[in-house]
Amino acid sequence: MSAADRTFAFVGQLPGSKSMLNRLLLAKSYSPSLTIAGESQCEDVQLMIQGLADLNRPSSGAAREISVGSGGTVLRLLALRAARLGGEFILRGTTRLFERPQDELLKILRQLGVDGELGSNFLRLKGSGWKLHGDTLLVPFARSSQFATAVLLNAWDLPFDLFVSLGGQKVSEGYWRMSVRIAHDLGMKIDFWDGDFRIPGGQKIAAQSYAAETDLSSAFAVAAVAAVSGSASFTDFPTQSLQPDAEFVRIIGSMGVPMIMSGATLRVDKADALNGVAVNLKNCPDLFPVLAALCTLAEGDSHLYGASQLAHKESNRMQRMSEMIQRLGRNAEVLDDGLMIRGPALRPPVALAQAEPVMVECDQDHRLAFAAAVFRAAGFNITIEHPEVVRKSFPEFWNLLGWQM
Repeated sequence: MSAADRTFAFVGQLPGSKSMLNRLLLAKSYSPSLTIAGESQCEDVQLMIQGLADLNRPSSGAAREISVGSGGTVLRLLALRAARLGGEFILRGTTRLFERPQDELLKILRQLGVDGELGSNFLRLKGSGWKLHGDTLLVPFARSSQFATAVLLNAWDLPFDLFVSLGGQKVSEGYWRMSVRIAHDLGMKIDFWDGDFRIPGGQKIAAQSYAAETDLSSAFAVAAVAAVSGSASFTDFPTQSLQPDAEFVRIIGSMGVPMIMSGATLRVDKADALNGVAVNLKNCPDLFPVLAALCTLAEGDSHLYGASQLAHKESNRMQRMSEMIQRLGRNAEVLDDGLMIRGPALRPPVALAQAEPVMVECDQDHRLAFAAAVFRAAGFNITIEHPEVVRKSFPEFWNLLGWQM
């Protein structure tokens, strides 16, 4: 599909949720007999698969090196997994990844008796397994829920009871709840009180199999393209999803996007017009870039808020989306925790071929590429620089749209 031919139609099942798959792959490393249904060729999942394999390579005496690419979840889950094994490891990734908040890893590792060192593109750790110093493990939660998830999902078969206290105002609680639910479904007993919890020692995975849902972050990107340029029918769509991004169905429905749920198939059609919305993204921040693009095309002001952690993702998503929107011609004000989009709905030029092309730089962020795709599908003359960034979460995206990128 070219920018000038804006009729889009998709019918099919998308790959498995990378968030769920990475959690399940980690669990499988503690119980190899666990069968996982669902797969993904995205970079983050493939790095997780390879990283877990590399962790178990026979040691030659030197530190074992693990590649984590740009994956924040991959780094955090594998760091606590390596710490359980003992030995010396170097987890190496992109400079951008290590510019994101990672100090929390050092704080957690030190409490567990593991030495850690952060460099410009690596985390080095050395220890002899988890050995908790003190009665309670303090896990920071103010900038990401992934640190708590990494502790929780690496607490199988511990030789001691683990008491955990979550520090700071909680962000991305939807993803934390997903992690807790997966751990529970796999057989973990967790005692909660006043925000803290205890994981009794000696627990083993009881489940024999687990199915990963369709990736709803990817589904939202496709649904947004359909909402401005055609239709999409998602088969095997989870009606009761663990993923916080399931919220997108309610949000785009409130914006006026026609949808029909029939059995396990969700159909999304092009909207005659989109309405501005006010949405708290505290629990589903990954929706932000694509939703901001839809709001830019909507009538009336939109207020996206509640997600200050957006400044610490693969890019500063609030700043980058504001820049993209203003380059196309609508006002977007960066807030401490989101974006205010004001003014009349943005419309593509009537004479598309005569329109001045706009180059969009995705700043190494896959979700900015999805947002740019929504504008392009709506009829804007956009060139997306480094479109290959989508391989991090959804490498099939451009082919699914039928675009030559």
